[in-house]
Amino acid sequence: MGNLKVYSKREEKVNYLTHAFGVVIAAIATVLLVVRAIDAENGWAVAAYSIFGCGMMVCMAASTLYHYTQDPERKIRLRYVDHASIYLLIASSYSPFTLILIRNEGYWGWGLFTLIWLIAFVGIGFNFRELKANSHLKTASYVLMGLLAFIALKPMIEVAVVEDALASLYWLGIGGVFYIVGAFFYALARREFIHAVFHLFVLLGLISHIIAAWLIPIR
Repeated sequence: MGNLKVYSKREEKVNYLTHAFGVVIAAIATVLLVVRAIDAENGWAVAAYSIFGCGMMVCMAASTLYHYTQDPERKIRLRYVDHASIYLLIASSYSPFTLILIRNEGYWGWGLFTLIWLIAFVGIGFNFRELKANSHLKTASYVLMGLLAFIALKPMIEVAVVEDALASLYWLGIGGVFYIVGAFFYALARREFIHAVFHLFVLLGLISHIIAAWLIPIR
């Protein structure tokens, strides 16, 4: 299976079930967020939440399918899709903040939105090249994409203070911590079920960012 990581059958069952649950969470959250935006008659919020929702569902579904399939050749192809979808999840997670919270803060909203998606597409392109399984470089790129939020931290805090939305930023930070801790488990995983622990931290990060997106004021 080339550089494909090998998991035990019982480990793979836990792996795909955790992110199958993630698909359900993402789908429910997307509906709730988009309906909220529609009720507020805010087109930007509808777009932002739709992008965020699609990124969540694609990532969770790709991971579920990758860990569920047993066919070696199909699994190799799905592994690339799985890793590429992480770039989509990270980039889409910026949408509620760039297109709603700081969209009117000069170049910050659109600038960060454009930058993160450019990086995501470059990352996806490199992802389909032959790299070592569990590439530390790839893992580092995910973490660095998440940390890019710090370049717009000042305007986000300023708007959050005015809009009484600091709780949203707290949950954004909490989710980031969960993802980073999960990334360490992913990069250092050697024992059975450690990858499932990584999945659990991803779910915690996902839920935290859903809460953060929900707490962004919509006018």
